[in-house]
Amino acid sequence: MQYIFLSHDVDWRRQGPSIEHILSRKDRFDAELFEKTKPEDLYRNIPEYMELEEKFGVRSTFFFRTFYENGDVLDYEDDIKQLQKSNWEIGLHTEPSSVGNTEKIQQEKQKLESITGKPVVGNRVHFLKYDKEMFFRLQQLGFLYDSSIRYSKDRIDENEMGFTKIDGIFEFPVTLMDAYLFTHMKIKEEEIIPIFQKTLDLSRSTYNSRDYHVISVIWHDNVLKMKGGRMYKQILEFLTSQDDVEIKRGADLVKILS
Repeated sequence: MQYIFLSHDVDWRRQGPSIEHILSRKDRFDAELFEKTKPEDLYRNIPEYMELEEKFGVRSTFFFRTFYENGDVLDYEDDIKQLQKSNWEIGLHTEPSSVGNTEKIQQEKQKLESITGKPVVGNRVHFLKYDKEMFFRLQQLGFLYDSSIRYSKDRIDENEMGFTKIDGIFEFPVTLMDAYLFTHMKIKEEEIIPIFQKTLDLSRSTYNSRDYHVISVIWHDNVLKMKGGRMYKQILEFLTSQDDVEIKRGADLVKILS
């Protein structure tokens, strides 16, 4: 079985980035869509992700920061509660500046849990900037898994598949990420599904002696309306058409693998 750990990092405040930021990246959007969409809605796509995933009968994990530039995770309270109510998972998107400090990670975790009302067990560091001691800190604070490791930006690597355990924490390395595909690998839209096919085939050939394997996918919250990012529906169509593929939340995988 090929398990897909499907997740979305929510990197921007709920109001989206500044108008200047959006205008400087206008070419990332279809011109007609850009003109008819409110600027604050271009980067805000949680309801759209929920609708698409509901259509295909899958659930994913959303990683939220607790400190946003000119914003706060409390602005996302209604979104988080709606996600939880419908069985999506909420994880912590830890600030890089907190990684080396157990107390700071705890403060972020507690702030997010003040909204979720239950333990947050999954972590991913913003910008994937972790350190080797972080896993012990996560274990001390009650996390069960992390997904922050990525060794390369410009290729698909078998070393960034699967899972391992570090200081009692399940680690799911990042296999595919929208930003790396489009920015570093220069993948075009028509190449997205072949890339997912290639990744699955590599996993199947490398780990064919196992009963299961894991591919971790990040598709950021803000890219759904962008060129490239708008291929998410086709990605779901492809993945759910594969007989040996199941899409899981991080917490689901911990239960399966424990």
